[in-house]
Amino acid sequence: MEPISRLSLLTQACLLVSILSGVLLGVVAFRYLNNTEPTAEVYVGQALEQIRDHYVEEIDERKLAQSAIDGMLAHLDHYSILLDTVQLNQLQQNAEGKFSGVGIEVDQRAGNFVVIAPIADSPAYHAGIQAGDRLKAVNEQSTTELDMHQLAELIKGKAGTEVELTLIRQGLAEPLTMRIVRAQLAIESVDAQLLDNHLVYARLTKFQRSSAQELSSALARLGTEIPVRGLILDLRNNPGGLLSSAVAVADLFLQRGVIVTTRKRRGESGQQHFRATLDDILPERPIAVLINAGSASAAEVVAAALKDHDRGVLVGTRSFGKGSVQTIMPTLSLQQTIKLTTAEYFSPQGHAINEVGVNPDVSIEESSATTTQGSDPWLEAAIAELQKLNLAVE
Repeated sequence: MEPISRLSLLTQACLLVSILSGVLLGVVAFRYLNNTEPTAEVYVGQALEQIRDHYVEEIDERKLAQSAIDGMLAHLDHYSILLDTVQLNQLQQNAEGKFSGVGIEVDQRAGNFVVIAPIADSPAYHAGIQAGDRLKAVNEQSTTELDMHQLAELIKGKAGTEVELTLIRQGLAEPLTMRIVRAQLAIESVDAQLLDNHLVYARLTKFQRSSAQELSSALARLGTEIPVRGLILDLRNNPGGLLSSAVAVADLFLQRGVIVTTRKRRGESGQQHFRATLDDILPERPIAVLINAGSASAAEVVAAALKDHDRGVLVGTRSFGKGSVQTIMPTLSLQQTIKLTTAEYFSPQGHAINEVGVNPDVSIEESSATTTQGSDPWLEAAIAELQKLNLAVE
């Protein structure tokens, strides 16, 4: 009987080990499949509870929450920020082309605030600020420790007041200091005129809600005066604007196909294709597009779309390379709103724009950018490209 007893004990031990192993594996599998690790909400909640219970002074939980949101956004990118009601209103006014300031668009690159472009006919434009200038100081306050929101608050102000900007410009040994008077700006986004050779020259200064309609109306009006044989679309120093406006402008000259693709972090399922829906308003007539380092965002969307569809020849220098999409999120209970980077632009052929830019088909030396005695070498190069197409452009 003793061998049978020993066998029974061994069997029971093996059975117990099997049960315990199964339970352990089940717990591991459950945690893996259900992701029971603490979430960010738990971490923030724990910190708030400790601050609320133990901080030495009374706290304003509203301000604490705002600071927490600012801190989270600061770890994303400098385009993602928290807007109060005044800032949101200013952003909406900018989209309409109405605001008070000096008229510059700024980006942040490698720790520096870089001018994308001065807005045409703005105080900054007349003061001589150029694309690529780096902002070293505002009113003698260094920009080193500022974020984008803080910089904007320093530069903005009431019309008629003065602001001092200290700039670093490539090729100059010493910084430039400019005192600029702020102005109330009402920017017309399209300026179109006829040239002597039956070409239309149209300059887009910014992509606003009405830009596509303005451009279409201008082309229709000028087309009643003489037969239009081609278009020169000037996007130099155009800092961008609304994605919807860029899609609408490109749609004027494309009959079909993708205009731009936006991609979210979710991969293929996060792609959105914006497609041409209208007939080409200038069928079989050539287009030249002028771009430079100040052409950014929405301007790059239009340039890349016309290039990839062989609808236009790009003349100039490589564009700025801002290809990200910012979305105004639903207003928070704090009565503040997050402007969040939600996607990146890609050209119809899938080329990245962000941090890359759009390359011209015909390159112009940067030293030729300055016009002299009323001449514009870039415009002359665009006319020459249209003449090569042998479409009676004289």
